[in-house]
Order: sequence, then structure tokens, then C-alpha cells
Amino acid sequence: MKETKMRKYLWRLLLTALFTVMTLAVPQSVLAAPPDLGYPACAGFNITVKSSGGNQGTRMTRLKDGIIYTIVAGSGTTISVTNVDTGKTVTFDTKGSVTRTATDATTGEIQWALSGANLVLLFDKVDVGGPSTVLYTGLVKFATDKNYTLTQPFQKQSGTQRDICAELS
Repeated sequence: MKETKMRKYLWRLLLTALFTVMTLAVPQSVLAAPPDLGYPACAGFNITVKSSGGNQGTRMTRLKDGIIYTIVAGSGTTISVTNVDTGKTVTFDTKGSVTRTATDATTGEIQWALSGANLVLLFDKVDVGGPSTVLYTGLVKFATDKNYTLTQPFQKQSGTQRDICAELS
């Protein structure tokens, strides 16, 4: 019985760490995707995302009282976001960021705290407040369900917000 619980915890830990790393740098699958697919993360048009440079790593992961805590930090990454319809591109440096997650091992709900510079994509018809693509520089806190879907508005936002969709329209 204990072994089964530990496997569940380790599996959730692995998934949380993987998704956390994906928030700091765009996964290779995005870079390999055909440019005409895009993400439904802007009203009226899809976008593609490419990244280069940067360095990241998981700094700490632990299990305490049924919560899996993970911290991932990274140095600056250059990100380019492109409007699929027009080809217009916005490029910026993130200068670095830290992602902290607390995953409830029972429910799968994840509490997120992003600090530094983070590109956040909310998808049409999936996430509350979507579609939108915003570069947040400062602190952003939110929660997702076990499927990484934002089901309620952000809990906290401080710092600056750069509306990438507005720049690409």
C-alpha cells in the first residue's frame, strides 16, 4: 500500500517538475511544430513561440504533508512570438525567472508562483480569461487543476504586464 502511494507521489512530482520546466523554456515540440498550427492564445489569431538561450534547473523538490514542493530557476531566455496570420513577430529577453509550485498529491491541484519575467499563455475555450498572451515581469500567483487548466482568475499580479497579443494584432 505504501509503495503504491509513493509511486503516485513520485509520478505527480515528475509531472509537476516537467511542466514547471516547460514554463521556463518552450518545449522542443513547439520548436518542431509546423508554423501554421500555432496556439489559440490570442483573440482572432493563433501564435507560434520559439525560444533560445537561457539555462534552467530544478533547485529543490520535496514532499511534505501530502504537498509536493518544487522550485525551478533559470537565467534569461530570448523568446519570439509570431502571429501565424500576418507573420509579425515580437522578440524579447526574459532576463530570468523562478517558478514555485505546490502540488496537492491527492487532488492534483497546483498552486503556482511565478517571479521574474514569465510569458503566460491562456488558451481560448480552455482557460479562464483566455485567450491571452502576456509577459509578466514581477509576481504572478494562480492555481490550476490536475490537467494544468486555469479554472479561476489569477490570485495575485504585481509588476508590469506586456500584452503580446496587442503588439501582434
